[in-house]
Amino acid sequence: MAEETAVTPPKTSLPGIDAAATPLIGLGLGLTGIALGLRPKLAAYPLALTALAAILFRDPRRRTPVEDAALFAPADGLVVAIDELYEHRFLHTDALRLRIRIAPLDVPVVRSPAAGTLRYVEHTPGEPHALWERSEPAQAEQLQLGIEAEWGPLLLMLQAGPLTPEIAHQLELGARLGAGARLATMRFGANVDLLLPADVIHDLPILGARLRAGVTRMGAFGGALR
Repeated sequence: MAEETAVTPPKTSLPGIDAAATPLIGLGLGLTGIALGLRPKLAAYPLALTALAAILFRDPRRRTPVEDAALFAPADGLVVAIDELYEHRFLHTDALRLRIRIAPLDVPVVRSPAAGTLRYVEHTPGEPHALWERSEPAQAEQLQLGIEAEWGPLLLMLQAGPLTPEIAHQLELGARLGAGARLATMRFGANVDLLLPADVIHDLPILGARLRAGVTRMGAFGGALR
């Protein structure tokens, strides 16, 4: 088994943690050490915040099995909706849509569900929205990625949650992706829609299924897993 990536993974001195969290975790550990020397009873507070940062910014290495006909989960989370629609952006056909809800404490890394070539990228910026406003933003940030796999096309639609600072990615059209390749990061809760041509993939998960990106098999082209 091997892992392929679309872009070079971020360098970090902390295995399994996003590099963006390294200064924050270092500061938390430093404050914990100071508190232990001055007031040991207070050390639990910076230590707890440090642990929370490590959870929210974790980026574990995943190894995706090499199975050309298999479809793998693009995100950690729960399958919260399954429906059908006509997809006009990239698939141009009737499609099956699975929505995956990424909770704030889930690993925030989105991965390619199959090996293929990135043929379509469309980014829609979100509208400014203050966290204290009760209403939902009129337009949440979105990123749409069309991948041409060996068995056909698929489309990923990433939608940022109200607390997501941004959809972070470094993708270029024409990039060759391995199954399980890192595509983007969405922290603090988000949605990922996976759209596939109808009747192409078999043995798909049911509502409520919990998935792990790049690890959970969601199905196979032509029923190869049957």
